[in-house]
Amino acid sequence: MAAAAASNGHRVIYHVPICPDCGSFDITTEDVETTDGFTETALTCRACGTAWPLACVSDLAAPR
Repeated sequence: MAAAAASNGHRVIYHVPICPDCGSFDITTEDVETTDGFTETALTCRACGTAWPLACVSDLAAPR
């Protein structure tokens, strides 16, 4: 997993584009509506339809 520095001590952790449900590599990126009415860019599996976040933000310090 790749990590990129973000402002104020947080880091962005990008998710691997492999489907967590079926293991497919046939992944695309699209905007999806969340259950709380917001839209976010997500990785989506073309084989089974599973969607998961493109990345997460962590407040853990990066290893030195």
